Amino acid sequence: MSNIRRSVPSRRCTVGIAVAVLSIVSLVGISAHSVKGRANPLLATAFVSSPSTGTDEPIRIAWGLADTGLRVVCFNTANTSHARADDALWPRVTAIGFELPGQLSGFRLLTPSNGWELEEDVEAPVPGAATVALDFAIVAPVNPMGRSVAGNPHQLLGLPPDQARPGARFCVSGPFPAGLTIEQILNGVVVRFHGVEAGGPSIDFGVWDNAARTIPLFP
Repeated sequence: MSNIRRSVPSRRCTVGIAVAVLSIVSLVGISAHSVKGRANPLLATAFVSSPSTGTDEPIRIAWGLADTGLRVVCFNTANTSHARADDALWPRVTAIGFELPGQLSGFRLLTPSNGWELEEDVEAPVPGAATVALDFAIVAPVNPMGRSVAGNPHQLLGLPPDQARPGARFCVSGPFPAGLTIEQILNGVVVRFHGVEAGGPSIDFGVWDNAARTIPLFP
């Protein structure tokens, strides 16, 4: 994916997973996450939240009485960036990724199925901070200019600006850590924006706007 690189295998040691889980649980508990771009915090903003309340839990997938270790997480994302004065179609949210404790794989995008793809084990170069290793990212397949890489290049993908909350619903299955609410999982969200400013690709990455959100969240 443009500007998000696939990370090398075994990007994080599994030692200390329990400590990482305790760290994410200890972060301030709120009912949603306001996201701001690191390079353009006033121009690139998003709102990420669980389906109903801050205590929503992932749905456990079981086979009979046996726990498969898989869970389903749904969350909402709204592109709350104000439309650019020169072009009301931009900036757009073109990826939503997650940094989780441990080294996890086996995630699948359940919905929406059109216009979005799921990539695992990728790296996001967050401006002014370290590159963040993401377990997975939900991606709109766009080129560096933020336009579709297949079909009609004038077809704009991703989430448009000035969206009302809660925005679009996404659901993903995978080995999400047990014992965490959806809101706690969202602590590690990273959002990519395209077309933040006129005259170029103008890509920015945003994270949860909270002092508890270190970058990376799990060194």
